[in-house]
Amino acid sequence: MIQRIQSLYLLLVILLSFIVLYVSLNSPLGIELNSFFKDLYGFYCIPILGFISLFIYTRRKIQSIICLILILLNLIVLQVYSLKIFEGDSNTIIFIILVSSFMECILLLLARRAINKDEKLVSSIDRIR
Repeated sequence: MIQRIQSLYLLLVILLSFIVLYVSLNSPLGIELNSFFKDLYGFYCIPILGFISLFIYTRRKIQSIICLILILLNLIVLQVYSLKIFEGDSNTIIFIILVSSFMECILLLLARRAINKDEKLVSSIDRIR
């Protein structure tokens, strides 16, 4: 499981999402930061879906779909907190959330690319048999 490169990418995404969760919950702006995602449990969905995606490595198509869902969730996080910056609320906590969410998006794109590459490799080997 861990020997695959997409598993390492997903593990890094999980670690970054826990950092975002920790920063958002333990900040002095905790109520203000969680106003959007508190009702939708957005910050909690990202690490949970990351764990699910990490442990279903045998089902590559489902893993690819979950990676796409995680990318969309991170893009929502990026949009919400970039709007907070454009409104004039520039805070280091918001910048940390934005940078880590952007890094998560990049890692998820790399993981999805590697998952699709594995899927193509397995399907080509099945054709040879």
